[in-house]
Amino acid sequence: MSWLRDRGEKGASLVETSLVLPLLLMLAIGGAEVGFMVIDYMTISNAAREGARTGAAAADYVGPGGVDADDLIVEAVEQVACNLRYSTLERVAIYKADENGNPIDPTNLLNEYTGSVDCSTGSTGLSCANGCPWAPASRYRGMPEPDKVGVEVVFRHEPVVGFLPFPTVTFRESAVMRLEPDTRG
Repeated sequence: MSWLRDRGEKGASLVETSLVLPLLLMLAIGGAEVGFMVIDYMTISNAAREGARTGAAAADYVGPGGVDADDLIVEAVEQVACNLRYSTLERVAIYKADENGNPIDPTNLLNEYTGSVDCSTGSTGLSCANGCPWAPASRYRGMPEPDKVGVEVVFRHEPVVGFLPFPTVTFRESAVMRLEPDTRG
């Protein structure tokens, strides 16, 4: 009689495992999906900060060959965005910020760049989409209060695992820094 009881317990273990294992697998895959999204968010956060740092240092730079401060900012953001694994960079906005970090005049003091990033060639894939009204040469870097440059980066995260119902999510991250004062005299 005891052998019948042992055999029944083996069947119960199999049934319990078959019920719990799919739930554990879905939980593990969901955790991995959230992890991929967090990694890409941290990459974009770093891209916004790197763009703002470059903008603060480049300030009103206009160099030979038409290269200006915005080109340097976009290039810095693109270089960091090449580390995105499961997301797509959609837009970079460079704007004059107020003391709270918000755009002062989104119509006249915001430059918007869109396009696709091609990390294999190293060339800039983003181009100005709104005429870029805030010219780098017009940025004030004198004392007592230089302008503040803000960089907003927008990216879209696509789900990696197709069989779980994760939506496509769009994130925005921005960073603001004060232009470095002109100390050349």
